[in-house]
Amino acid sequence: MDDKKVKGSMLIDFVRMIRSFKNLDWNKYLKPEDWEIINSIVLAAKWYPLDTYARCSNAAFQLLAKGSLDGARANGQRMAKQLFETTYKSMVQGKDPAQDLRQFVSTYGTFFNFSLLKFESVGPKHVKIHHDYDTQDKGNVPYCHQMMGLFETLVQMTGGKNGKVELSAKQWERAPMTTFNITWE
Repeated sequence: MDDKKVKGSMLIDFVRMIRSFKNLDWNKYLKPEDWEIINSIVLAAKWYPLDTYARCSNAAFQLLAKGSLDGARANGQRMAKQLFETTYKSMVQGKDPAQDLRQFVSTYGTFFNFSLLKFESVGPKHVKIHHDYDTQDKGNVPYCHQMMGLFETLVQMTGGKNGKVELSAKQWERAPMTTFNITWE
């Protein structure tokens, strides 16, 4: 993952969490180079190592969500509300979940220096989002559950009723990509 980078806007939330919970044993998951970033000013537009982002994400999953995939999903829901009610308010354009999910995938791609998500329209109230990532990264599973919570919340915020997000293919079970199957009424 050495050449892969993530924008600071993706890292800031984790840095805030880590700084807020000083009583937890973050050193179990983080390296000295991570602490250099965490203890500095993290700039939203600056590129940072994906390795640091992955370790911060895994640490938050282990220590704050207590290793619970439901906790990761709930964190995704919380993050979505915060993001789409503040920083990325313009991303929630109206009452068209498909269009706003497409916009999210497009915008999300600008936060990484490599391709991560692909959008597929299946029907009027049905889309798939494909996630292609390192199958060896043990943070991939909680990350996908966090994204499920984010997608659920985005569908709800854009007028979709009874939104449902399922993983219909999983890279960690040898699928070529993880697929989020998203439907609503």
